[in-house]
Amino acid sequence: MASDCQAFLGEKDHFLMSTRIVNATEGGNLSVQVQVPRADSCSQVDAQYLKVGSEGHFRVPALGYLDVRVASTDYDSFAILFISKELEGAASTAVQLYSRTRDPSPQALKAFHDFYPTVGLLGHTMAELPRPGTSAAAHRPP
Repeated sequence: MASDCQAFLGEKDHFLMSTRIVNATEGGNLSVQVQVPRADSCSQVDAQYLKVGSEGHFRVPALGYLDVRVASTDYDSFAILFISKELEGAASTAVQLYSRTRDPSPQALKAFHDFYPTVGLLGHTMAELPRPGTSAAAHRPP
């Protein structure tokens, strides 16, 4: 994930990788269940990704996501989402890599690393979030 969101930047070294279950619903919307691990618990967030315009274009009012677009996908193993959001009155940008497997392919990682700078995000805004139960230091970029 890469983001210029101040909340993310302040806490990115403490985040763990989340798990998402995505189900297509009628009309091209998505029902998304997010499991967010914490140091001592796990929380769940349910959100509706509402289709806007073309395929792969959504908004998610419950999360403050004003614009969500599938920026890149191979349709089999990964997708990269571009997100424009507003949190507590502050606009920010995020790019997220989603993988169908626990470890994204080299092609998915390359696509992610090639894309996020194109939307103005710098290297310090990126974090490879570790899976719960793994060493966070082992997953941090240099």
